[in-house]
Amino acid sequence: MAGSDKRDERGFTLIELLIAMFIFAIVISSVYGAYRATFTIIHGSEAQMAISRSGQVAIERISDDLRSVVAGPGGELRGERKDVSGVRGDSLAFISASHLALSKKDMRAGYAVIGYSAEPDEKNGLLKLYRLDRVLMPGMEKEKSETPGEVLAAGLQEASFVYVDADGKETDEWDSDEGEEDPGEGEQPKEPLFPELVYVKLVFSRSAERKADQASEGGVVFRTAVALPKKAKARE
Repeated sequence: MAGSDKRDERGFTLIELLIAMFIFAIVISSVYGAYRATFTIIHGSEAQMAISRSGQVAIERISDDLRSVVAGPGGELRGERKDVSGVRGDSLAFISASHLALSKKDMRAGYAVIGYSAEPDEKNGLLKLYRLDRVLMPGMEKEKSETPGEVLAAGLQEASFVYVDADGKETDEWDSDEGEEDPGEGEQPKEPLFPELVYVKLVFSRSAERKADQASEGGVVFRTAVALPKKAKARE
């Protein structure tokens, strides 16, 4: 009886405790790993949805603006290829027949100067795409503006425009004034020259910050092609 009581009072050995702790650590690691993977997937999905929404809004806005280009007398379109902080960030400006009123104080409608420009974001090294919408008043300068406008999209790796002429030739820059020539005596002035088609490409970064090898990193690409409106035929 005395020997039996002595065996009952015996506790766990050190090896048994170590084995139990090891098993417990494996279980906790598995649970934490699954928990972390789940939230990584959730956050990744939310980020992709945010990029998708931002890209669709930007592409639709640019497309609508280009469809309102004044492609005739009084119209103008200038596109310039630019490198911003080592990546492509083009600029584009044109006369639009539809001014977008963004507030109750700004209810005027009519011709406007629409401009797009890319500027570096100091926080992460990526690009911000700005949209300028300015009512074109008599005597107002077309090109000068104190601010680049409102931010249309952020977190970009690239913002580019490509122009296609009537012969199908593509170019990275466009100046409608190149179609104008000094008229001879008794001749009507020639009208500005506009592209037939404009390709738009926006590349959003998948990460929140720019990386050194970002040029080789696959971003989320949004593309569209916009056919510019034809000028209305003059009445006889």
